Amino acid sequence: MSQEIFTLTPMQNTTTPPTLETLFAGERGRLVRLCTRFTGNVDVAEDLAQETLLEAWRHLHTFDQENATQPENWSRWLSAIAHNVCKRWVREHYHNAAHIALFAATVEGDDEPSLVDLLPGDETIEIELEREEMAHLLDRALALLPPSVREVLIERYINESSHAEISERLGLSEDALVQRLHRGKLALRRVISTQLGDEVTAFGITIANDDQAQLATRIWCPLCGKGQLIKYYDASDNRTGFTCPECWHVASLSSPNIWQGIKSPKVILARQLSWLGDHYWRPIHTQQATCIECGYSADYSIYQSYYAPVQYSQNDQPGICISCAHCGHVEANGLPHMTLDIPEARQFWRQHPRMRWLPGHEIDYAGRPALVSGFQSISDAARLDVIIDQATFKILSIRER
Repeated sequence: MSQEIFTLTPMQNTTTPPTLETLFAGERGRLVRLCTRFTGNVDVAEDLAQETLLEAWRHLHTFDQENATQPENWSRWLSAIAHNVCKRWVREHYHNAAHIALFAATVEGDDEPSLVDLLPGDETIEIELEREEMAHLLDRALALLPPSVREVLIERYINESSHAEISERLGLSEDALVQRLHRGKLALRRVISTQLGDEVTAFGITIANDDQAQLATRIWCPLCGKGQLIKYYDASDNRTGFTCPECWHVASLSSPNIWQGIKSPKVILARQLSWLGDHYWRPIHTQQATCIECGYSADYSIYQSYYAPVQYSQNDQPGICISCAHCGHVEANGLPHMTLDIPEARQFWRQHPRMRWLPGHEIDYAGRPALVSGFQSISDAARLDVIIDQATFKILSIRER
């Protein structure tokens, strides 16, 4: 194949986005890496990436222009074209290799590999072609993790940095890093086996459930109101939790004595939220925090948007962070969960089983900066507003309407 590099030349079509050439050029390196994974040959991958861009240019009219403003849509489209290009190459490559082997066998005797030996099974080709989809699936799973957990997993297992390098870069002790890596792997496994379970199964991968039992419930997620919660048990740290297949975790604890002897998922969740509400709201009321891991006194702080060391689903919302100098554990609870944890919100949820969280926004309340966070019933117009002091996070007012 030719190694000539393809350069886009502007066409007379005035509807072509002005940044298309730059966008395609920026995608070329990623396409080369993708094609290399399929072929195992970087020189071939260069040609296949070039062929992908040529095909994309020829079939530009088939791309949905409504999606043209989002770079990730271009990436998905180009990846799909690259898959087809690679698939053709794989089939041609093995077809040509088979003919060469067959010719050699007729000349040199029966010691050469046969046609059947060289032709891969369909499943071999499919595995090669699914690698990129698996990479995308892993990217999606990582994106669902808290940023600090995602960061250490990427550094350790993708960038292959040493523990010492990661600890120095993030300002963590090695013990704290090991704990965070352990928790990160558990969280990643949980996301893959619950929120992405159907897609993982489509790849023929089975997540062992020996230590992680799951139970679909009829409890609507109080944060998004779209999915019904999944109750899970993780034996590795004796943790029971509830997660939503549409958004993120609602609650989890490794303290089964709190719901000892209770089987009802709804009651277990209610007790967890009550315990967590006391745990996270106590520092705001008493200025005293306790580490959820070791039980020692811990430091706490109120963080504003984008500044949490650990965050859960809504990463653009403020919340409370608790950090322990004794064991190095750091945790945070954002505004959505903090609002859900108050008794009035739980009572509102009992009255309106299907509700959704209303994203917090800033207001002026009695001359001071405040936040409004609350819940809206999906079945009727009922609404709960919680007004919180922006600096101290103390509750200023609760209104139901």
